[in-house]
Amino acid sequence: MKAFFQDRLKTHQKHMMRYMQYVLNDHFVLIMLFLLGGIGFYYSNWLKTLSPGYFLGAPLILIIWIASLHIGRFASLAKPADQIFLLPKEKQMRTYLSSAFLYSCIFPFVALLLISAFTMPLVVVSTGKPFITFFFYLFSLWGLKISHLEIERMSIFQDMKKARNNAYFLWMIFTIIILALSLWFQPFLGTIISIAQIVLFHKLCWQSMNVALDWEEMVNEEQARLHRIYQFINLFTDVPEISTKIKRRKYLDPLLKRISFTQNNTYLFLYARRVLRGNEYSGLYVRLLLVGGLFLYFVAERWFALGIGVLFIYLIGFQLLPLYQQFQYVPLTKLYPLKEKQKLVAMQKLLRLLLLFCALIFAGVACFSLTQWDDRLIVIVGYLLMVLFFVEGYLPYRIKKMSN
Repeated sequence: MKAFFQDRLKTHQKHMMRYMQYVLNDHFVLIMLFLLGGIGFYYSNWLKTLSPGYFLGAPLILIIWIASLHIGRFASLAKPADQIFLLPKEKQMRTYLSSAFLYSCIFPFVALLLISAFTMPLVVVSTGKPFITFFFYLFSLWGLKISHLEIERMSIFQDMKKARNNAYFLWMIFTIIILALSLWFQPFLGTIISIAQIVLFHKLCWQSMNVALDWEEMVNEEQARLHRIYQFINLFTDVPEISTKIKRRKYLDPLLKRISFTQNNTYLFLYARRVLRGNEYSGLYVRLLLVGGLFLYFVAERWFALGIGVLFIYLIGFQLLPLYQQFQYVPLTKLYPLKEKQKLVAMQKLLRLLLLFCALIFAGVACFSLTQWDDRLIVIVGYLLMVLFFVEGYLPYRIKKMSN
């Protein structure tokens, strides 16, 4: 079963790598470098303003670390057909699940390494602990994450819902005690207790587990985990595994009624309904709008606020570009005597409205963060110019390139 899991893992990784080339594109790398550089710059300046023994620092770190321990789920890589074809091999599934458990540790461990490294300067300022204690904090977090994954794995066995809730409650108590001891007393002591609770949870959640697998729950958990990953990838490219869901959304009808029912508005009629009633583009639009607004809320420097807002306006517009080709294979649009130019005009109208709304939201948030009126004016004008450039300049160029 170990070899079987390795084969399935290779197939899964190969499948994911196909999408990574679309996720890790130039736009994403540029934005991440810009954002991480800016966050690091502000974080460094903020630390310089803190006095040693900053009393809010340790509680803040405790909350961040507890939240970060929930990053990463148990990845069984189970498929719907497994509950039929692997059922005779249920006794051997413990070997399979052990391999899956080791694989599930990789991503959370890397995430915890980066988060603990990022928060370590604040730990030093707030608690006065030396940087060398970083390894004790890291080992404690890894130990707690191992126990968390043990609980996740336990939930795929039958009748474990109540036991899982009890185990999670116990794990949360251990987590608070261990991290509090590490931050306010001795990091080494927290690491020792963390190792002890690993042994305890391994015995409770794995070694003493003698019930049958809940195949349906295991498959559902894995499908839900993959769906979350596909939702993220869907921000960058179309993912066939995510089916588009259409919702009525009656409360948006007043917006749609503003489009007059004429032949010249055929594509605008289609595009607007596709955006407002489908969950694909509307979800993407709202998520990027919220993320961009959240970043701008913490930025108090005009050029950085201008850069973030412009980048997110561009990113939102760029991610909506595939909408142009949504109806090109619909026979009815070919039968009507519609000019091809109407599609571009409709896209420009729709994107102008959507990006202007983004620019106004970003400008409102930026005006709240910035203190000088000249800074606010620069940011607002910059956002509006970006919308103008994208809709009137970049969009026709990009669509022409796509058509060729």
